[in-house]
Amino acid sequence: MKNTVLLMFAAVLLVAPVIAQTNERAYVANFADDFISVIDMEARKKIADVKTGKNPHGVAVSPDRQIVAVSNEGDNTVSLIRTGDLAIFKTVPVGSKPHQLVFSLDGNRLFVAINAEHRLDVISSDSWTVVKNILVGRHPHIVLALPDGSLLVTSEADQKLTRVSAETMQITAEIPVFGYPRVMVASPDGKFAYLTQRWLNGVVKVDLQSNKITGWAQLPAAEGFDNEGKVAHGLAVSPDGKLVYLSSQLANNVSVIDVQKNKVIKKFKVGKNPNWIELTEDGRYAAVSNSSSNDATLVDLKRNKAIGTIPVGKSPKRLAIGKRGNK
Repeated sequence: MKNTVLLMFAAVLLVAPVIAQTNERAYVANFADDFISVIDMEARKKIADVKTGKNPHGVAVSPDRQIVAVSNEGDNTVSLIRTGDLAIFKTVPVGSKPHQLVFSLDGNRLFVAINAEHRLDVISSDSWTVVKNILVGRHPHIVLALPDGSLLVTSEADQKLTRVSAETMQITAEIPVFGYPRVMVASPDGKFAYLTQRWLNGVVKVDLQSNKITGWAQLPAAEGFDNEGKVAHGLAVSPDGKLVYLSSQLANNVSVIDVQKNKVIKKFKVGKNPNWIELTEDGRYAAVSNSSSNDATLVDLKRNKAIGTIPVGKSPKRLAIGKRGNK
């Protein structure tokens, strides 16, 4: 009897892998429900919903993991939430239609892409107020902080990327991408950017040293497009920089791309209309927000297989993963 119990226990471990203790959480913005959902990655369950402003769009975690910032596109604010107790401690008014946002590497500033006013709003952590506006290209959608401290911004209507010095807050380079850029991520060393574009079912690779497109990976044409030319959307990069993960909003899957070969090497299924993907710090697991099935898929990336589906709010879009801060 004892041996039978041990065998049953071993079988459970084989079919139900446990996420190693990381103290990491996924913060998922529910665009149509005006709150973020907080998922404990280790326990694989939702632990809280936190009310934000109207139509939460972008999510960012501060470098010290103490703060989650959420841009609210519907009321032009940014909600600042303590990760320790999941309480909002400040609501910051910003420009019209804030999209993605990012903290500076030192955490002293928060940069918000203001889509309708073609600029970045700069929020100081000293006062938690907007202290500067930086004009970039038309309709900025994504802003990243690169390892050298500079910022990289997509300008959708101008079909370019704009690089900004975080020190001088001046534009230092503009990179034409010959298409309507959507989502963007950068390699861990900051040498390359990867972006999705409308009417391109794939990902474009940009060399940030030469400021030129150096390659792309194409997904099957049969997956098609929606009426705005969208299909390939969410992006994430492995910690070693060798793989890019790309979500397909029509095929309901994630493609794993070898960035040296510019080739899809694997795929795995997720929920309906996957919008965003983020990895844990060690790159072992991922969370994917699914806008049409109103849930998040947790994925074991060693096996490229879903290990959990977590119901969240309506129309989940952006998400960020970070360790819990102190109370």
